[in-house]
This record gives sequence, structure tokens and C-alpha cells, in this order.
Amino acid sequence: MFRSSIRLFKILGIEVRLDYSWFIIFALFSYYLGFYYLPAVVPGVNIGLLIIVTILTVILLFFSVLFHEMSHSLIARRFGIPVNRISLFIFGGMAQIEKEADSPGAEFLMAIAGPISSFFLAIIFGIIWAFTRDIAIIGEPARYLTIINIVLGVFNLLPGYPLDGGRVLRSVIWKATNNIQKATFVAAIIGRVIGFAIIGLGIYFLFTGNFLNGVWLAFIGWFLQSSAWMGYRQLVLETSIKGIKVADVMNQDLITVPDEITVQELVDGFFFKHRYGRFPVVNSNGCFIGVISLHDIKAFPKEKWVDIQVGDIVKSYTADEVVGADMEVSEAIKKMTVKRSGHLVIISGQKVVGIITKSDVLQFVKLQKELH
Repeated sequence: MFRSSIRLFKILGIEVRLDYSWFIIFALFSYYLGFYYLPAVVPGVNIGLLIIVTILTVILLFFSVLFHEMSHSLIARRFGIPVNRISLFIFGGMAQIEKEADSPGAEFLMAIAGPISSFFLAIIFGIIWAFTRDIAIIGEPARYLTIINIVLGVFNLLPGYPLDGGRVLRSVIWKATNNIQKATFVAAIIGRVIGFAIIGLGIYFLFTGNFLNGVWLAFIGWFLQSSAWMGYRQLVLETSIKGIKVADVMNQDLITVPDEITVQELVDGFFFKHRYGRFPVVNSNGCFIGVISLHDIKAFPKEKWVDIQVGDIVKSYTADEVVGADMEVSEAIKKMTVKRSGHLVIISGQKVVGIITKSDVLQFVKLQKELH
């Protein structure tokens, strides 16, 4: 998710992106509002006007989601926590907040800001509804958006991580125990229970003839429970590597590939022999060019491998691939995730002195656990 998305715009320096899955939920809401809800509450309206109002209502619905996520993001930035982007997707929206809050108080304020913003919008749309009840084509969409924002706020207050209510609960337990890992574990377990309960409700709807709502609830429940456990495991990993530098984890025993050999020689003499997934490539002077992986060579037919030199296909490294040996491993992993890279390199002059991958970090953590 979020690997294929469209950049929309920036708000206060925060990039807003649209995941392709968003178009599914946009179509579903448009279909429901345009063919069922609005024709029922505003009968006899002109078809052209109905289409315009339907689209505007759906856009305002997703504006509500964006407003909710912006509130989290702005509070996070107030506490010095970077926020790179907000992505709108099939299950709503998600702010890419770069790190955990430094204190229970900051966590509480970041979490509670979302539901408060939803209830604020509910009041705004509710006021519009109150003043336009006699103008159904305006009042009814406002009424719908009022209800949606109330539901959004209440649902997010459920006390299960990673929902806002779960983060509020985590902040309270964190404050009481002074242990964020224990607090996250408790909130994540409750989040999984809530997720499985929602899946159960979805299955019940499926067997009682409400197919669409059943499938939708099952997907939401699955997403919630899997996100809860993934969030906890991510925190455990970050806790395990806190304070560890790239220099402590990087692979310095490098096997470099000359750029003048063929792809076939690369496969036979390096991938099959050493069984690594990627290798740094150097020129005749030993200067680093870039990293070549199995994925890179699979783009070419096998019969062409004997004719293609590695130097012809290796991509020159970019600044996004380079980190300093003194960078914390947690920051390196985040950089790999954000840049969608499987590796990072450490360079001295024009020579590559180390390489780090996510598997290197996981192996380091596993060894650390076994030895302590």
C-alpha cells in the first residue's frame, strides 16, 4: 500500500498523496450517494445537479478525513516530530509521522487531536444543516456529513491501537508504567480483539444477506488487527536498535563486482557462489558506481546475459542511497522505507566501505537477543 500513489499538493509543507485504492472507495461512496441516499432524501432533483452534489459531498467526505489526519500531523510537528506526507487510501487516511512521541503527554495530544477535529467538523456541518433544512439539496448532504464526522470521531476513539483511542489508552498506560513497550502491547492486544470483533460482525452480516457491508467490515477488521500487531512489532524493533549506529551493523566484508564482467559471469561467479541478493559495482580504479541486484538482471533475457556488461546496466548511486556510519540504524531503516530502497551504502571518498540492508538489521537484532 502507498507504493502506487498520486501526488496531489502540499499543505503547510506536508505532501498529500492519493493511493490508487482510494478510487475504489470514491466509486462506492459516489454510487451509494448518487443512486440511493440522495435520490431518496431529495426526490425529483435534476440529474445534472444530483451528479454535482454527489461529487461535492464525496469530496467533502474525504476532506473530513484529510482534516482529521492534518490535525494529527500539525500537533506532531509542534512537538518536533517530522511528518512527510498524508496518504488517502481505501480505509481512509494515514499520516506518515516519522517517529514515536517522546512523552505520554505528547502522545495523548497527538492522538486526541484527530477525534476532536472530526467532532469540530460535525458541528460545522451540523450548523449548515440547521440553517438549510428547507433547502434539501444543501441540507441533506450537510446532514450526511455531520453524521459521517460523528461516526469517524467515535470509531477512532475505540480503545484499540492503532486507532486514536488506542493511542490515548497507550499514553495513559505509558504514563502509569513508564514503559512504552508494555503500553503498546496492551493497546495492540485490545486493537486486535476489536479488529477480530469487527471481522465477526462482518461475517454475521454476510450470512444475514447484507453482503456489501459484511465484506467491508471484514476488511476493516482485518486491516485493524494486522496494523495493531505490526505496530507493536515495529516498536519492539525500534526499541531493540535504539542507540545502535550503522557502523555497528553494516557489512564491511564486501565482495565488489568489476563493471567490465558480463551479466552471465556475475550470475555464475557472484550470485550463485556467494548467494547474496546484491553486490556493489566498482570501475577499474576501484571507485564505487552503484549496487546491482537480482531484480536488476531479471529485466534482461537470459540469452542476452553473455553479451551485456554489468557496467552497462548498473544504475549509478544517488544521494538517497548513501548514509553516514554514525547514523542511527532506526533512521537508516526509515530512510530505506521512505525511499523504497533495499539497501544503503557507506562511502569514504569514492570507495564503498560498507553496505546495510534490512536483513542485516534483523540478523543483528536476532543475534543480540540470543546473546543477552
